[in-house]
Amino acid sequence: MTIFVIVQQNSDVPNSLQAAIKAAYPNDTYDLGGNSWLISDSITAVEVSNKIGITNGEAGSALVVEAASYYGRANPAIWSWIKTKWEGGPNG
Repeated sequence: MTIFVIVQQNSDVPNSLQAAIKAAYPNDTYDLGGNSWLISDSITAVEVSNKIGITNGEAGSALVVEAASYYGRANPAIWSWIKTKWEGGPNG
């Protein structure tokens, strides 16, 4: 699976992006807080944008970035989620 980072640019449509992400990815999203999410899917960034409603503006404005690698300091649950989704384990 591919991991995408979704970053909301503004709240021109309050709560719409979060609701759209939860609806499209009920089991394949991780809320990073601060209007940012991780998404796991096997489609392209354009298709993720279309699926969530970013492309047509229904869910507001946001960036969809495909992750190629990761590093940093964060909650261990984030690293576990990424590892599971990338490896396609039982919850991936």
